[in-house]
Amino acid sequence: MGPRSGGKSSIRKVVFERMAPSDTLFIEKTTKTVADSYTNSFISLTTWDLPGGVLDPAQWPLTFSDLDAVIFVLDAQGTFLNDMIRKLAITMFKAWTANQGIQFEVFLHKIDGMSEDYRLDTLQNLRDRLTEDLFDLSPELESSMNVFYHLTSVFDTSIYEALSKVVQKLIPEQGMLERLLDILCQQCSLDKAFLFDTSSKLYIATDSAPLETQTYVICSDYLDLIGDFTLLYEPTPVSTPVPPNNTTPTTSAHHSRSSSRSVSTPGGLGAMTKIDSSSGTPGGEKVNGSPVKGTASLTAGRLPSSRVRLGTGGGIAMWGINSNLSLVTLLRPQMMDEHEALIEYNVATFGDAVLAIFDLGMQA
Repeated sequence: MGPRSGGKSSIRKVVFERMAPSDTLFIEKTTKTVADSYTNSFISLTTWDLPGGVLDPAQWPLTFSDLDAVIFVLDAQGTFLNDMIRKLAITMFKAWTANQGIQFEVFLHKIDGMSEDYRLDTLQNLRDRLTEDLFDLSPELESSMNVFYHLTSVFDTSIYEALSKVVQKLIPEQGMLERLLDILCQQCSLDKAFLFDTSSKLYIATDSAPLETQTYVICSDYLDLIGDFTLLYEPTPVSTPVPPNNTTPTTSAHHSRSSSRSVSTPGGLGAMTKIDSSSGTPGGEKVNGSPVKGTASLTAGRLPSSRVRLGTGGGIAMWGINSNLSLVTLLRPQMMDEHEALIEYNVATFGDAVLAIFDLGMQA
């Protein structure tokens, strides 16, 4: 929600419908409430896009008790920003009174073209004014409510980062995913790891290491590139020859983004193995002997995977976890060349663990 021409519909179109940012200039203004459910991604999400300026809950087709989060989109270059702050505080007060578990996200939008200093000054002014107005309405409200602020634009990755952080707060398994990524980075000596929702490019989890914007930009662009190549080289159905016993001919087809690995039960998950410079296989086991536990997941499907060497000497790699989830990591120099088998083993174990976590969450 937010004022007219604030950029609410542009955000929805760019992130979830893959519209080019330059085309958002021609989007018609929203005149009625639009509800969208996104089912073609891993994230089960329903959004309500309210007409500009409608901040009175009495005019909504839904109530605050039905919501997990409210996103206020404010035009950073708008001339009526100060007038909106008071209305925003009143709306937040009504929302918190109806549902104290709701989270509030404020997007200071359309920051492209503004200097870094001006962006920060505008954000600080918004934060100070809103805090004062909330305190005037209720001192208890100001101290109890969690309000998160983001600088966003559809012309760069800032809107994806902001929405990723919003979605992460709505995922109950977030803590377990972060812990798994921390273990993976530690065992494979990775610099950074992201778990992406493939279709929207929102990352639903990352490890606990500090996140730099440029790191996310590189990983997000790489995921986009691999997705384009995956669709470009998607194989077509191929008919198999008739067997000698004259059985019925069959037709086999494989979709490069289709599913995939078999999901192990929590008790059957293998443990990740730490890199040992004296051994190129997990736990020192021989690959030529019996199959190493976890390697079955690597050959169970044809999910996209890729790696390239960066100009810095390090590398970037991507593995499909299933048709909707992708793991993207930054590798240290020479790490993939020297310990490829071990990294693949640990990634397979990580993928099985992630799918098992969400499978248990759906059954609960």
